[in-house]
Parts: sequence; C-alpha cells; structure tokens
Amino acid sequence: MKVLLVVPGTEGRNDILSSVLGAVGESDAMELVTLDAGSGPLSHEASALGFPVHSLGPSASLTAAVRLRRVIRRAAPDVVQAHGYMAGWVLALSSLAVTRGPALQTVRHHNLFHHLARSRTGLLRDRFTIRRMDSMVASSSSVGDVLLAEGCRSGRLTHATNGRDWSDAPVRTDLDRGGGATDRRRRILAIGNLKIEKDYPTLLRAVARLVESEHDLEVVIAGTGSASAEAELKNLAAELRIEDRLVLAGWVADVFTLIRRVDVVAHVSVDEASPQAVYEAAGIGVPVVATSSGGIRDILGPHQELAPPGDDQMIADMLAAALDDPKVTRRALEIAGDIRHRYSADRCGRSYLDACRTAVRITTTGLESLRSPSRD
Repeated sequence: MKVLLVVPGTEGRNDILSSVLGAVGESDAMELVTLDAGSGPLSHEASALGFPVHSLGPSASLTAAVRLRRVIRRAAPDVVQAHGYMAGWVLALSSLAVTRGPALQTVRHHNLFHHLARSRTGLLRDRFTIRRMDSMVASSSSVGDVLLAEGCRSGRLTHATNGRDWSDAPVRTDLDRGGGATDRRRRILAIGNLKIEKDYPTLLRAVARLVESEHDLEVVIAGTGSASAEAELKNLAAELRIEDRLVLAGWVADVFTLIRRVDVVAHVSVDEASPQAVYEAAGIGVPVVATSSGGIRDILGPHQELAPPGDDQMIADMLAAALDDPKVTRRALEIAGDIRHRYSADRCGRSYLDACRTAVRITTTGLESLRSPSRD
C-alpha cells in the first residue's frame, strides 16, 4: 500500500504524525505533503526515514488544491490521508472534477469546535469534506458520533487512536511533585490555548471555591492566547479575588517537567476530540480532574469519575480530593500503565495505517453505495 500523507505543517513536535511515519512497514510506501514550507522537524524526520516530502508552500486553498492534485497524479498512491481541518479541506477541493483516483480519507482532529464558535464557514467546509471523502477517521468515539450527525455514513467511518512515544516521559515521583521542597503552595496545572472550548472561567470559579475553603494553591495555565483572552481571565480572577493565585505561563517548551511538579492537572473543557494533554498527564501518573467532554471519556472514563462541563462546584470538590486524599495520587499512578498502553506510539501509528487500508477496501470492493455520488 502506498500512502500520501497530507499534513497542515511540519513545525514543532507532532507525536501523532511521528507515530504514523514510524509505523510504515517494509511492504508499504509513504510520501508526505505539507501545506507549509516543509522546513520543520516533521519534514526532516520523514526525509531521514526515506520518505519523499512535497511542500505545497503557504498559499490560498484553491492554489494548494491544484498543487496537491498534481502531486497525487505524480505519486499515484493507493490512498491519500489528510490530517486536520485545513488539510482535509484542501484534499476535498483537489477532488473536484476528478472521477477516478486513489481512495481519499480525512482524519478529524476536532469535534464540536465549529458548532461552539458558530462558524458557518467551518461547518459548511466540514460537511463538504465529508461528502468528498471515501472515508472519514475519528480520533475518538465522540468525534465519530459528531461525524455521523454531520452526514458521514456509518460504512465510511473508521476510528484511530492517538498516542505518543513515552520514552522521554518517565512516571513522576514524589520528589518530582515537591521539587525537593517540604513546604510549598499547592499547584493546579491546566494545559491548552486560551480558547472558548477550554472553559477556563469555570476552572477559575472552582479555584475560587477552594481558596474560600482555605486551600493554599495557585493555578498555572500553560497556553497561548490573544491579549483580549488574557485580559478576560485576569479580570475574572480579580473579580473572584484570586488574581494572586493565577499564573498565565504562555507557551511552555518543557511541559513534562512542569506536569511532574504539580499536584493535579485540570482539564475542564466543554469540548474535546482526543486531548493530548489529558493522556500525557495521566500517562506519567499525575492526578487529572476533567470533564466528561468528548474524547476525555475514552481516556479517563474507564478509570474515574468525570465532572459535567461547567459544573464548578463538582470540579472544586474533585480538585480538593486530588489535593487532599493520598488515595487519588496512588490511583493516578496505578492507571498510568494502562494509559501508556492504550495511547502508545505503536498503537497510534498502526491504527492510522489500518484506517488507510480500510479506505482502500471501500474503494476496491464494489461498495459504490458508500461513496459520494459526486465522485462516482
């Protein structure tokens, strides 16, 4: 099987795509297509493995689609797998006026974001992409449900599991957590950009409840955002009288060191696909207090109670338990092994390649009723 992997960019670390590249076997072939200049670490990683890299360069969607179509014709793959919203949109555009070609597949890494943002453009593009693909890949069961609701036929839906290489992420110890100190303020960590779906206002209200109950703590938010988003959080913290308890850390290069040194990770989103921050924190043995949104249920649901989104009282109660009850810490260490197994690089890479094979089967076994009428 020959796979053409279309990605939005090559900058920064991307454990999911690295896992896919690492899973390619001797009987398979792969080429990488990127929507950026193709000069980032992922491009170098692909080249080191012997996989050709095609850069479409920063350009308008239609221009990128025309360039992608040319790459597809030259590479002649069995399947084209696009990762994410923009890559899927460009792949869908490239399929226009094409009656024959490789199996087309897009991986959905977002869930309800366009619904929450009330983005008509985003929703229309999502549905258009679904119609143009031979199959869609859901990164969690929740994403699969949303895809079905948006018009993806069940026979064209498959699932894959995200994951990472855990070799650089040892399970934390008590020394990690305390940083060697015997007396310190307790620390709650939240990871993620300052976006509406992360629901940081609910987290701040939960923290305010803990401060009122005489917990000496601070909340650190590791993530970037607009100046207005930062101002809104600072204003809310001042209103709740916890401005001295809030640390907006911005982008953090070594997030694992930070995770190991906190008491609990809080992830109170109203929507998620398959949040990397959750399975990373749980995989190194840190207690995670989270809501039941989206893919969080897949990660933590088998092991612990999850709070309803927006319920700051229940979130505060769960944070208090994580801070005060040693059993919660022990339980976090117990489940780390299962998280590492289910969200490993090996399982991740194999699941996305299996999804590619599913796309090829759909287009080669005569299941024409499962394909988009506009591409028949």
